[in-house]
Amino acid sequence: MKGQIKLPKITCFFIALHLSVALNYFLLAQIEEKVVAEPFPFVYYHLKNGLTVILAEDASLPVVTIAVAYGVGSKQDKVGHAGLAFLMENLMFQGSLNVGPMQHFSYISRVGGRTNARLNEDITVFFETIPSHQLPLVLWLESDRMLGLTISEEHLDRAKTQALDELIQRRFQEPFFDSFLLFDQILYPHFSLFHPIFGYEEDIISLKVEEVRDFFRSYYVPNNAVLCLVGDFNRKRAKELIEKYFESIPKGKELPPEPEIIDSFKGPIFKIYVDPLVPAPAFHLAYRVASLSSDDYPAFKIMEYLLLKGKTSWLQRRLLRREKLVVRLDGGLETRGRLSFLRLFAMANNEIMIDRSLKAIDGEISRLKSTLVPLEELELARNKYKADLRRSLETTADRALFLAEMYFRCLSLEEIARQIERPLKVSPSEIVGLANRFFTDENMAILKVRIR
Repeated sequence: MKGQIKLPKITCFFIALHLSVALNYFLLAQIEEKVVAEPFPFVYYHLKNGLTVILAEDASLPVVTIAVAYGVGSKQDKVGHAGLAFLMENLMFQGSLNVGPMQHFSYISRVGGRTNARLNEDITVFFETIPSHQLPLVLWLESDRMLGLTISEEHLDRAKTQALDELIQRRFQEPFFDSFLLFDQILYPHFSLFHPIFGYEEDIISLKVEEVRDFFRSYYVPNNAVLCLVGDFNRKRAKELIEKYFESIPKGKELPPEPEIIDSFKGPIFKIYVDPLVPAPAFHLAYRVASLSSDDYPAFKIMEYLLLKGKTSWLQRRLLRREKLVVRLDGGLETRGRLSFLRLFAMANNEIMIDRSLKAIDGEISRLKSTLVPLEELELARNKYKADLRRSLETTADRALFLAEMYFRCLSLEEIARQIERPLKVSPSEIVGLANRFFTDENMAILKVRIR
């Protein structure tokens, strides 16, 4: 065409290249970033493949923690596959596209970092703390196994061996292991909630390669994951690296439906379990309380501190220190799915002490139901709650894990501040009302553990 200027091919190439680079930076800048100020400042956004990214800058130390969490846990195990999520936790260290078996550990340790994993009923988290300048390394490692975990017979056999060894070790560490499992079955009506997180030996042994691959493809995908970065990093550079390593990972298919769980718990439940291998008599006790999503749940956080948390709590003070009825007392709030319980476990020297302990607990519960908690005791519980919260957020790893778990458990990340502040606003009259409503025979279960 007359008047048209024809550019050389090499010039066209460089123009296209610069346009491509400019477009990438433009798209990066267009990512909608949302800011949250409490309990510490962080921003979050989503990649186009569905991966959620949370960034919390803290330059106080030259370290950074990355936590990659997946919305999958033992709740997704099916009957006959108990322990599949636990096996996957081990398999994620057995190698991927560009990383050999157990090399993930060696890469991190060689640069002076630490790596670990955590699994519960509904979340699996992998996390590393490294010197700040090693951020590209750990992002590459995490993206490599998200994109292409190696799942072969050889890798699966190694993961099975590790999972079974850990399962056996856990059994030896807790002499009341079997009674805890039985009490779980009493409280939680569905297999997905009551089976042990680490599964059953026979189920782990029988798992097939294709079953494990299907599980990985279903749940360990960007649209079922959150990447949390906490520590000393440059936000712009971190976003570029995250885009480089994670943006190209394909979005997974639509997530499988959650298992349908019918709430069939109905108290009072009294059971006796005989175990000649335990060192002393013991008992498990639980009260059904408001679910985690309920507006009433924060009041039970304060009741947990009043009754169980710390040496000055009512039950610790009476059972362990004053009357010396028990030699071990553990417990607290527990949530699985939509079910929440305030549960405790105690070990005593003999059966008489067990019965006295149960009466003493009933007496403290009755006090909670019949009288207003003195303001000084309520303030003490609040202060212990705040102190524990501060301690739980001390390190970059603590904060990364906190953000990962809250992402899956809150309706939105903006809800975090409200959820952690709500227990501090609970009033004595609110406690009395909820104690009378929930601490009833219909919500109670007791399992006594006898030696013979």
